[in-house]
Amino acid sequence: MIDDELVLKVERLRDSLAELKTRLKVRYQNPERQVIAPDLRDQAARLAEIWMVEVAAREGVRAALGEDVSGELSIQFQRLLRFSDHATVRKKYDAAINSTLKDFRIRVVLPLKQHRGLGALPQAATTTPTHLPRTALRSAFVGHSFLPGDAEVAASVIRLLRALGLHVLTGEKPRADSVSKKVRRRIEACDGFVGVFTRRDRIADREEWTTSAWIIDEKAYAFAKDKKLLLLKERGVENIGGLQGDYEYLEFDRSQLGDLLVRIVEVVQDQEN
Repeated sequence: MIDDELVLKVERLRDSLAELKTRLKVRYQNPERQVIAPDLRDQAARLAEIWMVEVAAREGVRAALGEDVSGELSIQFQRLLRFSDHATVRKKYDAAINSTLKDFRIRVVLPLKQHRGLGALPQAATTTPTHLPRTALRSAFVGHSFLPGDAEVAASVIRLLRALGLHVLTGEKPRADSVSKKVRRRIEACDGFVGVFTRRDRIADREEWTTSAWIIDEKAYAFAKDKKLLLLKERGVENIGGLQGDYEYLEFDRSQLGDLLVRIVEVVQDQEN
């Protein structure tokens, strides 16, 4: 239920974001500089966690704000969390914070105040689905990399899902700084989201890789829309953008795609039994 305590938490979150923006500019006057200060990165991560765990997951929040606002804010806070995980230029923090704070009072604070005390709103998910819940899955949006080297992995997953009788939609090569309206509508039109998180850039001095930031954003939007999730992570990928321990996934080796496909069949069929 939305109450005064939640409204106060959201107002403080807004003030803390504005404070973080100021602190970043003071410490890193050049927007192209990478933010490496642990205290600033920790603050960004804490604020993202407050939104995703203590606000967005509360009963009635999604219904009060509306699906579009809730989805967009989840993407921006997911980005802050991702930025805090490694050295990221200040201008990326600025963009995420500015997008979040724009009309924040009108889009977030006022709707929450108007819905205080209402308990008949739909229940938002309190935990991230492990895989696909035990309900019939008829359609799925597949978020995947468009790099030529990842084409075989994505195509194999898509062909399998279609062979299992699912209607499959995919995205498009990113052209802007956010999940496009066309991709958002495609995600909304599907029952589930299948994220294929392949290796992107190797992290210095470590046997770990980043993955596509766009797929992480798409996953955040799908979660905000309460879609069923099936997450496929290539071995060696550092993380897929969630809070630690939030997400479970199927890990795969691209040299053994057959094993991954068998496990996907097991997961999907298990939900139908």
